[in-house]
Amino acid sequence: MKELPLSLFFILFFTFQLSAQERSPTYRVLVYPTVFKIDSAISINQAMDYSTQGLFQTTENLGIAKQGYHYWFEIDLAEAISKNNIQDSIYFYPYGVEKGNLFIVRNSRLTPLVFNIMGENDLKRTNLESPFFISISKNELINGSKIYLVTHYLRATPDLSNKTFSISSPEAHQLFSGYISHNSFKSQVLAFFFLGVAAVLMVFNLILFFNMKERQYIYYGLFLLFQLIYYSRISPLLAVNFGYGHYHFFFWLTSISQILINTFYMLFIRHFLDFPKYLPKFDRIVKGIVLLLASLIVLVSVLIYHDPYDAFQANLMNWQRYFMATFAFVGVAYLWKVYQGKLVYFVIAGTLIFTTGALLTMFLLDLDYMITGSAIESTIFALGLSYKIKVISQEKHAAESEAFQTRLGALRAQINPHFIFNSLSSIQHLISSEQKVPALKYLAKFSKFVRQVLENSLDVHVSLEKEIELLKVYLDLESLRFEHAFTYEVILPEDSNICYEEVPMLIIQPFVENAIKHGLLAKKSEDRKLTIRFFDKGDYILCEVEDNGIGRVAAEKMKGTNYRPSRGMGLTYERLQLETKWSSKEDLIVFEDLEQGTKVTIKIPKQ
Repeated sequence: MKELPLSLFFILFFTFQLSAQERSPTYRVLVYPTVFKIDSAISINQAMDYSTQGLFQTTENLGIAKQGYHYWFEIDLAEAISKNNIQDSIYFYPYGVEKGNLFIVRNSRLTPLVFNIMGENDLKRTNLESPFFISISKNELINGSKIYLVTHYLRATPDLSNKTFSISSPEAHQLFSGYISHNSFKSQVLAFFFLGVAAVLMVFNLILFFNMKERQYIYYGLFLLFQLIYYSRISPLLAVNFGYGHYHFFFWLTSISQILINTFYMLFIRHFLDFPKYLPKFDRIVKGIVLLLASLIVLVSVLIYHDPYDAFQANLMNWQRYFMATFAFVGVAYLWKVYQGKLVYFVIAGTLIFTTGALLTMFLLDLDYMITGSAIESTIFALGLSYKIKVISQEKHAAESEAFQTRLGALRAQINPHFIFNSLSSIQHLISSEQKVPALKYLAKFSKFVRQVLENSLDVHVSLEKEIELLKVYLDLESLRFEHAFTYEVILPEDSNICYEEVPMLIIQPFVENAIKHGLLAKKSEDRKLTIRFFDKGDYILCEVEDNGIGRVAAEKMKGTNYRPSRGMGLTYERLQLETKWSSKEDLIVFEDLEQGTKVTIKIPKQ
C-alpha cells in the first residue's frame, strides 16, 4: 500500500505534463515575420522606409542564413493579439537569435532593446526550453501592432525559410514556462538517461583506476564527463550545474568540451589497445593529434574570451569535427586491417556509432543523434573494458600457473638427484663389498626407477597409481640396500577411484625415507615395519606414513654433530604449500608420537 501514493503521483504528474504539452501550441502563438536582408548597417527609420516601399518579403524561400548580412524582421502582431484576446502586455520569444536589437516605442520614441546571449542583455530568461523572452506592453508596439528585430548571424547559420517567432499572454507565459514541448521533453529524458549511464560508468572507471592504476580508466571517465557537460546544453535544468547562469562561460565550457571529448577518446583508445607496444608508428600519429587538439583548446579559449561570436572560431570547430570524423573512419579501417586481437572490434563498433551520431547531429542540427550514439558507444566500451579485464585476468592466471608449474618442476628436480645419489651410493657399497648378486638386483631395480622417473619427467603431477608404483620401487631399492631389514605395506581404500587422482610426483618419498633412516634402521629388534595408508577426503588425499621404529625422541638423541636436516622434507613442504589452500605447516603435515614409533599425516591436494 505504500507504493500507491507514489504511483498516483507519477500518474498525475505525467498526465498533467502530457496535457500541458498537448495544449502548449495555444500558449505560444506562432507569428510569421517579413524580412529584409542587407549587407550593410542601416537605421530603424531606414528599415521602416524600406517596409513602406514594400521591400520586406516573406521568409518562405529565405534559405540558409549568411554571415556578413543584416536581417531585418518586421513582425506584425495584430492578428495574433486579436485571436488570443491579449489585453495589456505581450511576451515575445525571439527564437534562434544571437545578437542584435529589438525596436519598440518607449517614452514616445523608437528604442532599441539589446539582445546578446553572451553579454549584456535586455532579454530575460527561464531555465526551460527556449529560455529567452521579453515582456512588451501593447502601447510599446510600433504603429500599434509591430515590432522590428535586426540580427546578424555570426556563428550559427540556420535555415531561415519559414522563419517564425512567437508570443503569448502573461497568464499563458506563467503556465507555459513551467513546461517543455513534447520533443524537448523526449530530448531531456534522453539527456538525463545518458547522465545516469555516464555517472555509473564514471564511478566504475574511477574504482578500476584506483585498483588497477591504469590510465585508460581515468581517460575514459574524463571522456564521459565532458560528454555529459556538452550534452547538458539540451536541458537548462541540467546545464545549471555547469555554469549555465554565466552564458559566456558556459559557451566556452561546452565548446572546449567538444575538443576534450575527442582528446580523451584518443588517449583512451591509445591505452586500451596499447598502441605504444603493438602499433608504435600509429601511436606517434595519435600523440601528434592529441597535441594538436591541446593547442586547439588554447586557441579556441583565447578566441572565445576575445569575441565569443568570432566566425573564425566557429570555422575552427567545424574543421576539427571534419578532421576527427575523417581520422576516425581512416583509423578504423587501418585498425581493422593491422591490429591483432578481439579488443579492436569494440573500438571499431564504438567509433563508428559515435562518429555517425556526431555527423548526423552536425548536419541535421539534432543533438539527440549524438547522445544516442554516445550512449550506445559507452555501453560498447564498458563491455570492452570488462572483456579486457577478463583477458588480463586469464593471462595473469596462465602466467601464474606457468610459474607455479615451473616452480614445482624445479623443486621436484632438486629431489630427484637426492634419490639418485643415495641409490648410486648403495650400489657402490654393494660392489665394493663384493656382493655381486645383490648389486645386480639393486641395479635392475634402480634402472626401473630411473626409467619411470624419466618417463614422467615432463609431468609435474602423476596419478596416485603411478606415484605408488614409484614408491614401491624406491622401497624395494631401500630394502635391498639394507638387506631386507624392514617390511612395508601400502593400503588403499576399497571401492574407491582414488588411484586415478593426480598428485605431485614423488611427494611421499621424503617421509618414507625419514621413517626408514631415523625410525626403523635405528631399531635393534628385527620386527621393523612401515605402513603407508591412503584415504579419500574429498578435496584432498590423506596419507599416513607409520613406522614402529624408535620414535622421534630417541631419534633426536641419536643425532650427531654432523647431522644435516633433511632437505627433501623442506622441499616437500614447499611443494605442498604451493598447491594447497592451507598456509601453515601444521595444516599440511602432522607428526604424531605413537607408543611404538611415529605416524606422519600428510594432506595432498587433488589436482
